[in-house]
Amino acid sequence: MSNKNIVQKNDQLKSKDREDPIINFYKEVEESLIITPETIIIENREFTDLDFPKKNYQGLTFKKCTISNSNFSASNLNGLRLEDCKLFNCDFKNASIQDGFFEDCLFYDKDNQNGCNFGLTDLRRAEFQRCNISMNNFKRADVFQLTINDCQAQGCNFQSANFVNIVSRTVLFSSATLTKTDFRYSTFEGVYLKKCNLSESKFSSVIFSKANLEEADLTSTEFAPSEYDGLSLFKADLRNAEIRNIDIRKLDFSGVKIFDWQQDFFIENLGIITYYKS
Repeated sequence: MSNKNIVQKNDQLKSKDREDPIINFYKEVEESLIITPETIIIENREFTDLDFPKKNYQGLTFKKCTISNSNFSASNLNGLRLEDCKLFNCDFKNASIQDGFFEDCLFYDKDNQNGCNFGLTDLRRAEFQRCNISMNNFKRADVFQLTINDCQAQGCNFQSANFVNIVSRTVLFSSATLTKTDFRYSTFEGVYLKKCNLSESKFSSVIFSKANLEEADLTSTEFAPSEYDGLSLFKADLRNAEIRNIDIRKLDFSGVKIFDWQQDFFIENLGIITYYKS
């Protein structure tokens, strides 16, 4: 390993006017990153092939960085903050990223059409704002109180992701904010999103098999799932939603909220011909 690829402690920039130490170098592809107790902010750098499994690096902030082909599996990254970063083909499986905050970040490799792996990751209270997380894997991740807002999230896998907090054997509740986001072609099979906010998002060609959306806020959504066997929509709020590709005879729409102009879809779906008196 060449010396230029290793960040020495004495290379850190320090300033009396700056409370947090910042590592800030010219961008060159680096294959290693040494984290010291003083390291808090890492800015404007490019990394590849980082191998950080089972590490404890809490409270780190990356700004305007690119990280590719790197392994963070089973690491403790609680409080991780990414701002305007690009992450390609990174593995966070089994990691803990509680209270993570990701803003204006790209987690999708367009050339290879793949995302990052958050399978089985602890993302409780994590927040994605204006990110592209398309093709990312969140299968069986712990995502209670997860926020995904104003993002691109096409083709994501949320199969059996856990949006639930279990209080006791008989008491549980779910919490998530999945708003203003394009979830087309994603999988939400087996998820429990009762009373969660999914408003203004796109759910066309989405798999909702065995999902619980009871009392969920689905207002102003594009709601056209491709698979929905076992889906529960009891008392869901579908006002102003664009509903398509659903055979309502296969689902229980008891208590569902809609506007009067949306009745035509349900009437036509039942094969009833309506005549309006002139």
